[in-house]
Amino acid sequence: MSIIRNGLVVLVCCMAVAAVARIGYVKLFHDTYKPTGELAKLKCEVCHVGKTNKLNPYGQAQADAMKKAKAKTLTAEILKSLDKLDSDKDGMSNIDEIKTGRNPGVPDKK
Repeated sequence: MSIIRNGLVVLVCCMAVAAVARIGYVKLFHDTYKPTGELAKLKCEVCHVGKTNKLNPYGQAQADAMKKAKAKTLTAEILKSLDKLDSDKDGMSNIDEIKTGRNPGVPDKK
């Protein structure tokens, strides 16, 4: 019984750490870019599809860049490395979308 209880404690602790990391990522994004418009109101949706754990194209680009850098946490340098990309393939670079208050992970409607 104590093995199950200990396993549950570890699971809850790991989930809490993951949630704090995501909150830190949101703060890092906002501190790095000072977004405006609708983008300034977004939190997890900058990188995730709605309120799910599924990554949008910008979030996937971040994950890929972290893996390539062998980084365990997101940094401003990793974020900036994505600026010239067009993660959501809508014809506008990530940085241009961010500067105009658009989400770089959601394609603009044409």
